[in-house]
Amino acid sequence: MTMTLTQESTDVSSIYPFPAIRVSRIIRDTGKVIGDFRLTGEIAEQLDQDQIGVLIANCGDSDRIYEHVMKLAETPYPACWVVVTSSLELARIWYAKQNGLRTLDIKGDSEAHQFWRRGNCWFTRLEQLEALSESPHLQGPVAGIILVDPTLRTQTARGIKGTSWKGHDRPELMNRFRQHLWADGHRPPLIFMATPPAVSLNSLPAQRAYALDAFWYADGSRLRVGELPQCPAS
Repeated sequence: MTMTLTQESTDVSSIYPFPAIRVSRIIRDTGKVIGDFRLTGEIAEQLDQDQIGVLIANCGDSDRIYEHVMKLAETPYPACWVVVTSSLELARIWYAKQNGLRTLDIKGDSEAHQFWRRGNCWFTRLEQLEALSESPHLQGPVAGIILVDPTLRTQTARGIKGTSWKGHDRPELMNRFRQHLWADGHRPPLIFMATPPAVSLNSLPAQRAYALDAFWYADGSRLRVGELPQCPAS
């Protein structure tokens, strides 16, 4: 693990100068709004201590999710974000969009198949998290890990014991990545983005696979990211 953090950078309050992710919390089964979720330093610490993940459902299609993460990428922030796609296909599509390419033009040895940085976001997929954690380019704290899992199915990709696929346990790769970051002083929150409403998602298997004690559910149709809106001068 080559990522390094300074003592100052692990001060959680300095990682989150303003809540760059803001959304309405809901009751999973009814969709009733029960409050606001604002990713502050205090909330990040609570999510870590209580092992809570955030499931933002009803986010719209992958194009809408892409708009959200690109806004995060364009927002100046003292910590970076790690955006993890659920598939190689989605990683290739997003890489092509960012670089003005056709997916057919992306070679097998392209960084699209590994990891790359755009603005304040690292983009990768579950299978490449270990390589990202070992990269000397991953410097400083991570504000959050966003797992783009449109149908919330990655928890089923557990590999096959006793075969060459035994190392392809996707949730365990994520759990190890978060442990690596924690060893360096800060374990960032794990935030899922999914397309269907929360009530239609089978979230308990995901909660267990990603070593979480609970989920906070949120309505992605109310999601706001990036800088806080400026109040008009009076």
